[in-house]
Amino acid sequence: MRRYPYYLPLLAAFVAATAASAQGPESAPPTAETSNPSTSERVGPSDPGLSLEVQARLYQELPNSNMSVLVRYGVATLNGNVRTDADRGRAESIALGVPGVAGVDNKLSVAPPVTVAAIDNAAVTTNRENEDIEEGVAQRLRTDAALGSREIRVVADGLTNTVTLSGTVSTEEEKERAGRIAVSAFPVGQVRNQLEVQQRL
Repeated sequence: MRRYPYYLPLLAAFVAATAASAQGPESAPPTAETSNPSTSERVGPSDPGLSLEVQARLYQELPNSNMSVLVRYGVATLNGNVRTDADRGRAESIALGVPGVAGVDNKLSVAPPVTVAAIDNAAVTTNRENEDIEEGVAQRLRTDAALGSREIRVVADGLTNTVTLSGTVSTEEEKERAGRIAVSAFPVGQVRNQLEVQQRL
């Protein structure tokens, strides 16, 4: 049997220790601080959602103004025109009243009288056009032998180019007939037939 020198095990241990020291100390495991970096971003509703919410409330409270809204990190920036200084302050208060809005950058301008007059004239023109459409459809419905005595309300919306029928009729046939008459009287837009059928005793 072949015998190995007694010093070979000692030499192997020395080589292993030298290799381990050459690799250097092991890197420390990541701590909670490094694996989960802190963030300063706001927690709450998304900025696009807040922008839409602020825009909707401004439109409801100040419908005759021309405003746009951009929300970033909870700060709502208001741009556009309002009629008066009071409307400018009112718009800022409305924006601050939306949950999630922490501040307002009010860049609104007070519209000159000429602009206000133009807005008013446009509103008057739109209302007159709506009234003409409503009267035209209602007149066609009144001349119908079956529908003339029915309670049908006609509402026109120039912004969406629609006519809405509401009220009551006696049968499904009358409802369909009213819809066809409205379409023929208002062929350039859409008709929403919301009539309810209530059979008369």
